Amino acid sequence: MLQTLEATVLQAQAVSIHGAVFYDLLLKTPDGPRRLRFQDTFLSPEPKIGDKLRFELVLGNVTNVERRG
Repeated sequence: MLQTLEATVLQAQAVSIHGAVFYDLLLKTPDGPRRLRFQDTFLSPEPKIGDKLRFELVLGNVTNVERRG
């Protein structure tokens, strides 16, 4: 199941899991608040509060992240 999600970052926190850096985000979406976690290799520099992002998901897992103007 493929999904595209456009959202605004409400909270962002970098976490280290077994030495790999992930971003835990609380997002504002058209359907309400949503939490996502993805590895830092998908987005640089790190996400900040207020950033508008576009996510591509496969079975709920992030496969791509882009900043939106």
